[in-house]
Amino acid sequence: MSWINTQTDKDVKERVSQFWNKMRSDLKNERFWADKIKEFKEEPSKRLALAMENLPLPAAFREAAVALRSLIRQKKKDKEDYIDELTLLYWFAAINSFSIPYSNYLKQPGYNVFESIPGNVIKTLEFSYLDLGYEHLELLNKTDVKLLVELWGEPKKHSTLHKIHKDVWVQYEKALLLKQQNEQRKLFF
Repeated sequence: MSWINTQTDKDVKERVSQFWNKMRSDLKNERFWADKIKEFKEEPSKRLALAMENLPLPAAFREAAVALRSLIRQKKKDKEDYIDELTLLYWFAAINSFSIPYSNYLKQPGYNVFESIPGNVIKTLEFSYLDLGYEHLELLNKTDVKLLVELWGEPKKHSTLHKIHKDVWVQYEKALLLKQQNEQRKLFF
């Protein structure tokens, strides 16, 4: 099950376990996903699919963006509509902006919180281009921004999904702390 399709905390727990077991196995077999994805340089659809399998790793977001940019370039070259790919790139950039590098509350990487949130929760976070903008979306480059502005105009504001939905982040930080405390208690009692 991919992270983005997880529905419940139980799904997330199972997915995390499967994901890291697969990661260990791949490393033993010298087939780390980040190396494998390079084989798909000329096949952006496959590159995108592999990146999506490895979400929410930060590198997976970056690889998804690379794949989508390649698809957009090809469609522009072929004079085809690329709105779906650009919209998906923007969505990835928005979702990526929900995570933070470090959780001061937990004193650990923000990735740990991000990974603990079911993908279904992430997919329901509301935002619009007009309110989220592009300036604080680290995944976007200048060319992406130019295409977005051509398509949707200038936004009213610029923010991050983290700032807009900080309450959701705090809820999952607290839940992760309780989970980790319970796991520590089990080790000692």
